[in-house]
This record gives sequence, C-alpha cells and structure tokens, in this order.
Amino acid sequence: MKLSKQTTWVEYQSMEAVSFTPGESQTNPDFLSAIVRAGEIYTIVASQDIVDVRGLKLWAKGLPVSTVLQQRLLERKLRYPLEACLMAEDGVTPFFLMEQLQSFLERDHSMAQALRPSAALLEKHLKQIPLHSVAQLLLTTALATRPGGIAHAVRAMAMAGGMAHAQSSPVDMRLAMLGGLLHDIGEAYIQPQYLDDEQPLDLLGHQHMMAHPRIAQLLLRATTDYPTTLCRAIGEHHERLNGSGYPARLVGDAISPLGLILAATETTMGLFNAPSAPLTRASFALRVVPDEFPSRYSSVVFNMARAANEQVPANVPPPADALQQINATLQQAQQTAQSLLTAAGSVERRAIVNLALNRIDRLRMAWNSLGVWGLQADQLTAQDRFEMALAGDELRRRLYELQRECMLLAEKLVEAEKTQIAPIWADLKV
Repeated sequence: MKLSKQTTWVEYQSMEAVSFTPGESQTNPDFLSAIVRAGEIYTIVASQDIVDVRGLKLWAKGLPVSTVLQQRLLERKLRYPLEACLMAEDGVTPFFLMEQLQSFLERDHSMAQALRPSAALLEKHLKQIPLHSVAQLLLTTALATRPGGIAHAVRAMAMAGGMAHAQSSPVDMRLAMLGGLLHDIGEAYIQPQYLDDEQPLDLLGHQHMMAHPRIAQLLLRATTDYPTTLCRAIGEHHERLNGSGYPARLVGDAISPLGLILAATETTMGLFNAPSAPLTRASFALRVVPDEFPSRYSSVVFNMARAANEQVPANVPPPADALQQINATLQQAQQTAQSLLTAAGSVERRAIVNLALNRIDRLRMAWNSLGVWGLQADQLTAQDRFEMALAGDELRRRLYELQRECMLLAEKLVEAEKTQIAPIWADLKV
C-alpha cells in the first residue's frame, strides 16, 4: 500500500495489512476474524461472488460467512474489497438505531436530558440518514463483538447532531449525526487487545490505535457513496487545533468544520461514564488548554450542563498539592527542553524540542489561568475545588500525551539524538 500525503509514518505501521484498492484489496485479519464472529450471531452473507485478483471464485453470492471463508481469504488479494462483497441482513438496521436513540434519550443521564428537547428533530433526521450496506456491515460487526461500541456510536450520533443544531453552524445536522455514528468503525481493524483498555495504552498500543480514523476514512471513501466531507471528517475526529491530535497532527484550518464537531463530540462522549457531572467535566476538558478546540463547543456543552441542571460534588478536597506537583513537573520539563534547544542536530531533533517547549508553555498557561490561586482553602467554593480537581486530571492527561507524542516522533531519530533528548519525556512524568 502506497503512503498518501495524509498517512503518517507511525500510522503506516498499523495499516500494512489494510487495502481497499480494487484489484489489490487484502483483507485485514482482525476485521476478518470479527466478521466471522459476528456471523455466528447475525446473518451476514455474500452480496456478490467473492473472487481473487485472478478471477478465481472463493465464495458464492448468498453464502453466509464462516471460518471456511476466513481460511480461504487469508493472504489472498481480492478483486473487490471484502467489505463491498458482504451484507448484514439484520443486526444494526435503521429501526434498531431508532430504538437505541429513543432508549438513550429516555435515560436518567444528564447528557440524555440535555439532548431531550431536540429529540423530535434528532429522530426526524435519523429517519433520513442513508445507511450504506458497508456502514451497516461494520456497525453490525461492532454490535456482535463490542456492544459498548455501538452504544457509544449512538450517543455520539445524538451529541454531534445536538452540537450542530445548537450552533446553527454551517455543518449539516444530518451529516454530523452520520459522522458521530460512524466515527469509530475503523476500530474493527485494530487488534482486540488494544480496545476497551481502561488503562492508558503503551506506545505500541497507541501506534495501533492511531490508525483507526484514517482506516475508516479510506474504507468509506473506497466502498461507499458518502460525501468526501464526511469521510474526511471521520479521519479527523481525534485531531486538535493545536496539532496535538492524531493521526495527521493537523493544525487550525487544516481540520474541517465537521471534523471539529466530531473531535469535540469524541471528547465529550469520552466522559459519559464519569462518576459525576459528565457535561461539566467535558466543558472543562474542551476549554482548559488554549487552542485545542473552538470555544463555541465548550460553550455548547456548558449550556447543556446548565440545561440538565448538573450538580458538582460538594465534598471534593482542595487538590492544591497535586497541582503544585504538576507545576513543578512543567517547570522542570521546560528547563530541560530549553537546555537542549540548540542549532546542532537534525531538523527533526530541533522540531521535537520546539514542540515540547511550545506545548509546555500552553500547559503552563492553562495552569496559571485557573483563577483560584491566592485564595485560602476556606474561600474556595465547591465549584472551585471541583474545577481544580478537573484541572489536575486534564493536565496530567496532557502531560502523558505530550510525553507519548515526543517519544513517537523520536522514533525517526538516530539513536544518539534520541538519547540526547530523552530527558524531556523523562521529566514529563507526574
């Protein structure tokens, strides 16, 4: 598979076994395994003859998927992508999605409560969303193998639609909903051990996960008639305005308006299972670090929290010590990076040092902007203490992400240069 301009070096490592190009399509083994497992629960059949590049028929139209098909397809290049040759006759249907949306909106959860006033509009647009057979196949596979992923997709569909509607933005609400529904379908091509892990992924695991937005983009572009705008945005749903996202580390206007909505939606829905005030937490996560997300989306989520009457916990202890530790970590990492800022070395080495300095500076701005420094503990309100605790969580997460990003970028350096700048990510540990 040839690298495109948007395919990063680190992403390619996880995409070697994925190709949707007619005439040289090779089925990803993780996807093939997931399809076979899904076929044990739902009716998944060949919608056309499956043939290899030489024209040899491997599977006849109408036959259900099975382990025999799995054995025949391994290491075989197909004339057409397997995804375009299969269809799910049940599983995730438009009727199923409507049931799931209605069930979610009826829940006693602040996100559902915030979106409930838009229920009729969300349901109206859902009825008009075209569910392509490839999209239905991937969603049904997720339903069979990772049911929590489908629940997340339906919630993201509703939230993306709600954000588009609340903003009266140029992004079409129906397109935003479809993007929310499909944003994670690329996860079917990721090895299962890297999915649904409650602990942060290690470097290798993250390298694999970084590929899923781009895989989904390539899949939808090659096998469906969905608009390029949608395919592109799904590839951008983990990007950030300041370049700290993945897989392409896009900056500013390089991210599409729909991509920004999906990125804000992904961050918001990532806090769905928070122990308290998930919308308040999401609003804070979207605005705590300058220039990560457009401010309009943190405002939308903040207003949703107010509409749902979210209450912050009253018994959060002042986390000043933890925040001071984070500040000390930032200061030390900044000093270390500055000491390594030299004209010597490769362009890539200097770029990593400059990246670290720039990102640390933004994190220190976030730390300084909390607005509660100088107050005595008894002067802090419950909201102050809660936001300080959230700041600690979010800044620790950003430190970890920066450390991981520097380490990934350093993979391109010669060993001597990697050793020289290793103190930067060593200092980023909290």
